[in-house]
Amino acid sequence: MKFEAKLKKTVLATALTAVIGTSAMVAPGTASADVITFNWSGLFTMLTSAGNALVNTDYQYNSWSGNRTDITGTMTFDTATGAGSGTVVPFNFFNGGPAVAASINMQAIGDGQGGPGTLILGNMLFNWNGNNGIPVSIVLDGAGMFGTMMGGPLTVGQTITGVGTYAASDGVAKGSYAMGVMPVVTTTWNTTTVPGTTFGTNPSGTLPLIADSTVVTNYDVNPALAGYQTCTDLSTAAGNQCALGVGGTPMQTAPFPNYNANFDISSLTVTSITTVPVPAAVWLFGSGLLGLVGIARRKKN
Repeated sequence: MKFEAKLKKTVLATALTAVIGTSAMVAPGTASADVITFNWSGLFTMLTSAGNALVNTDYQYNSWSGNRTDITGTMTFDTATGAGSGTVVPFNFFNGGPAVAASINMQAIGDGQGGPGTLILGNMLFNWNGNNGIPVSIVLDGAGMFGTMMGGPLTVGQTITGVGTYAASDGVAKGSYAMGVMPVVTTTWNTTTVPGTTFGTNPSGTLPLIADSTVVTNYDVNPALAGYQTCTDLSTAAGNQCALGVGGTPMQTAPFPNYNANFDISSLTVTSITTVPVPAAVWLFGSGLLGLVGIARRKKN
């Protein structure tokens, strides 16, 4: 049975109201979706408001000279709703003890402006050094993960790596700590914030997204270097500058106000796939959801 071509407006949840436009395609019959869980490995990078990496003194002798911290965790993603959750294995941070993720929630948001795209909004709460519920919001690009799903059904044990796009922080320290393309990376997009956000509240990342066009320094502006094609070279005799923007949404509260936390996933390994039925009337195939990038599965009648 063919999908009807008529697009209808769908409101998924309060957080998505601003971006969901003509987004639902109604299908007669039933469809199915997958809830996929992954183990992942990646890198954490803390950037200043100028785009420079802070050295994590707990790992200053690692292969990244402390400019990046190797991290691991898990992720669960629902291909019908575009919603997900995650964990990060606690990691030591600036001699203040372990950074512990108390909550991580994610939502596919298309291009963040109401159109097609591969962006994911992540809201996190972290506990560290006696501070509980530090809100961290982040906009990720899941092009590598979604693109692999488009290529065919995932299988348990399958690993997604070496595909996707470049993280916003890939050029930190003039590219000295480049990571290459990865399946899920932090972007330069910022989120709007909820006034009055303090420790212990829900993270403040909401929609619509805000473009970060901040002029930053210490980026390699060589246009021949992959990953910098969107950089506007503003270099002068005083040094290299680039209107690339800073990776990560600026944190709003202490202990790191105006700093930018970056979480980049270099490898995803499928650990389980659970197929669930989705009523035809709510099967979404459009803006802000995985259907926009063509990976939603349906049962053909």
